[in-house]
Amino acid sequence: MQVLEDRRNRQAMAHAAYWDERARTRSGLARSVWHAEAFSQAWDRRQRALLRRELGPLDGLRVADVGCGTGRISRFLAEEGARVVGYDFSPATVEIAYGESVSIRGELSFEVADVTSGLLPCAPGFFDLVLTVGCLAVACRDLPTLWCCLGALARATRPGGRVVLLEPIHRTPLVGRVLRASMDDWVREAKAAGLEFVSSRGMGLLPVRLLFSSLDAPSWLVDPTFAAGERLLDGFSGLIPSADYRLLLFRRPVA
Repeated sequence: MQVLEDRRNRQAMAHAAYWDERARTRSGLARSVWHAEAFSQAWDRRQRALLRRELGPLDGLRVADVGCGTGRISRFLAEEGARVVGYDFSPATVEIAYGESVSIRGELSFEVADVTSGLLPCAPGFFDLVLTVGCLAVACRDLPTLWCCLGALARATRPGGRVVLLEPIHRTPLVGRVLRASMDDWVREAKAAGLEFVSSRGMGLLPVRLLFSSLDAPSWLVDPTFAAGERLLDGFSGLIPSADYRLLLFRRPVA
């Protein structure tokens, strides 16, 4: 199975070449979400709903989508009224993002950039909101690299602006990605990078994700099961450690 091959070669995800190849050899949501299409569609809808609820109105805001891949979330943000720049270190995914975004209404552009360099190609404090979705957990090999990336996000955000991370945060080999670190590690590194922690919530109940993300199950089975798992996460705070992804909200303090 492709998912097992990816797990054996997990460290490759930290390299642009992996995502270049994935963009060229896969289609649809499998290029940047999960292998199973029905589950990927449910996952995409959930992420959009969660971001819409957590971010609030975006009309006219300058937003950076860091690790934008093929532009899935960038297009959503632009459709919500934001002025969006999508950054990714994979030239192939940026090329696809441009090609699939020509019909989007709103202000939307893409650039090749590697946040692990510690810099984004923008003026300091340019963005009102900086967002990552499943980016840093695969781009960062260790906590110093995470700190470097978070510093780049903080510098790109205006004082009082928000940094939002929707990331798979884990320490265990079973579900961890390239970076294996705890929630406390992420919050500590963000504070060291100059960000103020505001709140967190979970997304993607792990038993459901592990069952369906690589299984070609029909949507009539996937959709209600996935939705039930998300209702559990929303309703019971004690289940948050069982979430695959965490949404972490930070602010850049006003001096």
